Amino acid sequence: MAKKNYAEMSDHDLLVEMLKAQEKDARRGLLAAISGFTIAGVFAVALAIIIPVALTSLHNINNAVKDCTVMVENASVTIMQAQTTLEGIDSMTESVNGVVTDNTDAVTEALEEINSIDIETLNQAISDLSSVVRPLANFFGGRTN
Repeated sequence: MAKKNYAEMSDHDLLVEMLKAQEKDARRGLLAAISGFTIAGVFAVALAIIIPVALTSLHNINNAVKDCTVMVENASVTIMQAQTTLEGIDSMTESVNGVVTDNTDAVTEALEEINSIDIETLNQAISDLSSVVRPLANFFGGRTN
């Protein structure tokens, strides 16, 4: 486009040029407004889609955190119960050790008693008893070997 010399134009021509410029500016303004409304509409639709998804995600995250909190509390209770059980097992083990020690002492005493028996004297006593019982058995009509 060639540059126009406005100084040489008549008033009518200047008014026509001004009117054309205003119409051109009005069209540009209308396009800018339409573009702005279109962008605002796109953002509104995007927000309408994103906000419910974000709220749902936050709700799910909140529920997951609550579930994790409950699981941690349950784990703490389980650990405390396990600790109590282990203390009970320790106590029971000490009791069993006491019983084993007592029984070991009793078995040791019994073995000492058994070892203190003089087998030869016992055999002699059995032989003597047999020699006394045999005549009595014969006297009462029993059999002897």
